[in-house]
Amino acid sequence: MLNASVIISTRNRAQILPRLFDALAGMRLTADVRWELLLIDNGSTDDTAQVIADEISTGRLPLQMLSEPIPGKSRALNRAIREARGKLLVFTDDDVEPSPAWLQAYIDAAAQHPEIDGFAGKVLPKWLGKIPDWLHTEGPFSLPRGITNTRDFGDNESLLANDVIPGGVNTALRSAAAARNGWFREDLGPGTTIPFTEDTDYMRRYREGGGTFWYVPNALLFHCNVPERMTKGYVRHWMYEVARCQVLAFGKKPAGKCLAGVPLYLWRQWIARGLRSCLEPRPDQRLQLQMKRCFTAGEICGYRQLQAFRDR
Repeated sequence: MLNASVIISTRNRAQILPRLFDALAGMRLTADVRWELLLIDNGSTDDTAQVIADEISTGRLPLQMLSEPIPGKSRALNRAIREARGKLLVFTDDDVEPSPAWLQAYIDAAAQHPEIDGFAGKVLPKWLGKIPDWLHTEGPFSLPRGITNTRDFGDNESLLANDVIPGGVNTALRSAAAARNGWFREDLGPGTTIPFTEDTDYMRRYREGGGTFWYVPNALLFHCNVPERMTKGYVRHWMYEVARCQVLAFGKKPAGKCLAGVPLYLWRQWIARGLRSCLEPRPDQRLQLQMKRCFTAGEICGYRQLQAFRDR
């Protein structure tokens, strides 16, 4: 059995994949490590397949290309889990750059902590453009870490608190734990009408089954933030979509007074935040209010769609 299987789904990322391959090829691994890279082409229509084939021809990575032509990241990940031969399943994305110590740090942590089945590394943003003045990563006006693609619990290894559910961009599970946890929900994630929360749902189920996560800061990777994500429009849309998806994935039928299937307090909150954002002259405060209003709007949309989603 291999030490680890690195699992990545990709779709129409031909231009960015060479950056990922170069970083993986630059990793420092001990001579006894045996691993595989499972890259699932999830119905790409660009040159992704050719870029992967070209990388395989170099022989510098233990790369195996899998194909899942029906769009849906969760479906692609499930396809890879069925093929994986590693003791440790390491999940990440196609728009990252792992540090040289990344995979070795996971393998070492798993060996040092046999009683733990889940591991989470550090994620820092790599900005592929000039950061605009309004985009704050620290302080009272900092954006949510899901937008900046950051996971940083410091520089010391530790057990993560039970209420912390790491996403899938830099997380590892022992293969036996993944088998017990089941499959990613294929009605969630990129390629579906609910393009968020597939990894949160998966790791939350692992938590609910009694699983724990060990934080491994040396398992560091950098998430590439393209200029298209560095706009106020993207930030507002992200807040709307993540709220909508959370309601559809995890929401229960609302109790109490509702209007059009939506709790009344959300309608009041949406109106109040809209008025406050219109009247707020300070740009940083106004953006924060706009983000909160977009989140509320996403919740409203989610509740309005909830019954139809469950009836499918």
